[in-house]
Amino acid sequence: MDKEVREPKQKRSIEKKERILSAAQNLFMEKGYFDMTTVEIAKAAGLSTGTVYAYFKDKKDILLECLSNNGSVYINQITDELSKFPQDKNLFNTIKNILKIFIQLHTTYPKKYHDELMSLVYTDEDIMKYFKHMKTVLMNAVLTQLKNSGIKLIHEKEQSFLMYSLIENIEDELVFHINPELNKDVLLDECTRVIVAMLQEK
Repeated sequence: MDKEVREPKQKRSIEKKERILSAAQNLFMEKGYFDMTTVEIAKAAGLSTGTVYAYFKDKKDILLECLSNNGSVYINQITDELSKFPQDKNLFNTIKNILKIFIQLHTTYPKKYHDELMSLVYTDEDIMKYFKHMKTVLMNAVLTQLKNSGIKLIHEKEQSFLMYSLIENIEDELVFHINPELNKDVLLDECTRVIVAMLQEK
């Protein structure tokens, strides 16, 4: 039988949980997910390991809450920036600006942590569900911006899926410099052209 975790209601309990999440986030960024333990999180938070387990089932439970908190901030930043775009009907500029926003915010995670998260997407159902949710929310924000710019997608689900796939790949390349021989400015423009060409198909 799984041990029931506590949902903090009092100020002191809430602060303890926040200390755990803050310590965990710092360790995830510094060491990645796999190379650190719940014991290390407790030590960094200045709490006992038992206290950590009073609020979280395990390390993955802590990770999911960290991701959820970060995701909420990320989504708010994306949607806020998208809402600022001028309604100039310039599809190339709109798509390029969207790409730039995703790329800028993609710098949040160090490469090791990023790569470990991506491996978890393929091996852990809960992590997979979280990232699918993020993808849906972010693409809905992008689609709303495109519609506000007067752009109508013919096959909305399929085109948004392809667009997000391109965005994911361009993010990784431009942030982590996987292929240093590539010209990053040209790559950004060419990715933008591919998406624009797809959206302008009749």
